[in-house]
Amino acid sequence: MKGLKGVSSVAFTSGDPVVLAKAFSKWVGENAEFQFKLGIVDGKLLDVAEVKALATLPGKEELFSKLLFLINAPAQRLVTVLNAAGRDLAVVLGQGVEKEKFAAEAAA
Repeated sequence: MKGLKGVSSVAFTSGDPVVLAKAFSKWVGENAEFQFKLGIVDGKLLDVAEVKALATLPGKEELFSKLLFLINAPAQRLVTVLNAAGRDLAVVLGQGVEKEKFAAEAAA
């Protein structure tokens, strides 16, 4: 490979490639004498700019948590609306009892 001329090292992950790209970006940032040459993700050759762009993406865990939040949000809103009707009814009945609005009707 043309990009691997000279002294090179290779890192491999069977997990999330974003996590590896983030780790290398941080390490290269702290060790300025080193630089990326290229990357390979799912068989696709990445240049330095693409590896740096990959490092800025959210990882799988963060994407999964955002997806679960988006899936859960409508259900949570529905439960809130359903609970609001019962809660509002209880508040109205409580206020009626406090103001003794129901006392005359109960005695009749």
